[in-house]
Amino acid sequence: MTLVALTAFIIAGVITVFTAFLMFVTWPRRKQNNYKQVKLFTGTFSAAIVTLGFFLLFTDSSTNKIEADRSYDVPDAVDTTEEEAGWHITSEFGQVTSDHQEVIQNVNFREGDTDERAVLEAELVTEDNITTDLIRTSTLNRSAKVLQRLSQIDEVEQIHLVWDIYVEPETGPGELDKIVDMTVNTEELENVEWNRVDSEDLDQIAIDYWEKPELNPDEDE
Repeated sequence: MTLVALTAFIIAGVITVFTAFLMFVTWPRRKQNNYKQVKLFTGTFSAAIVTLGFFLLFTDSSTNKIEADRSYDVPDAVDTTEEEAGWHITSEFGQVTSDHQEVIQNVNFREGDTDERAVLEAELVTEDNITTDLIRTSTLNRSAKVLQRLSQIDEVEQIHLVWDIYVEPETGPGELDKIVDMTVNTEELENVEWNRVDSEDLDQIAIDYWEKPELNPDEDE
């Protein structure tokens, strides 16, 4: 929706500039033309303001609240832990991104023992966006949603979540670039009130957290 709003704003802006020029050229004959050019400019200018408002609404990164707790009815056909994790992920994000990349790059479950936790490892591909800030915000929101889902798998005691993004250079083939890597113990997630937690707080919930420095340059200042 952000891209749609931005495209609409650009189109409305271009039309507004054209109608402003037309109004200026025909200004001496405005009365004879029944102020048609003035009305046209007013309409296009209003449309530009409205589309700008929608764009700012969709790009607002302050609304990062995670949805309240909910449970999910896993299909009976799902047998293994990997299949259950895959079902949760694709149910939330679909199977492919807008860049036609598989959302799930890898899902692996490693059973625990007396010395090690049972770990679910998931490497996923996030969606590209207009700005780096929006990529970071949407990826953290996606992390919160998938952690909430995966923490409901009984066998899982720890989740290792990795996010890649598809990067397509000007020349040559595209590649996946890791941008977020976190490890979370599921008992920590059991105590989380999801509807009160901001996705920006995930680094405090995780026992190990890393994100590519370019995602959050303010952190280095």
